Amino acid sequence: MLHFVAYGLMGILFYRAYQTLRLKNYRQMLIFFSIVSASVYGISDEIHQYFVPGRNADLFDVVADILGAICGALFYQWWVSRKQPVG
Repeated sequence: MLHFVAYGLMGILFYRAYQTLRLKNYRQMLIFFSIVSASVYGISDEIHQYFVPGRNADLFDVVADILGAICGALFYQWWVSRKQPVG
């Protein structure tokens, strides 16, 4: 659960960071890059933990990281889009 929440927040933060770039008008790209960035970070963190004594890598943590990143980026995109005026 902690991985899901942490990477959900990371998905939101990546989305916000990518909004400062030229692709800010391409919502699908913002979502895609946010999810991929947070997911790659999560995967690399699990690989790193594999080599640290006393820690272990867990496939379920990777799945929680990716699902959290997906939900975070999609939630933030939904939140931003509902605040924009229509028309």
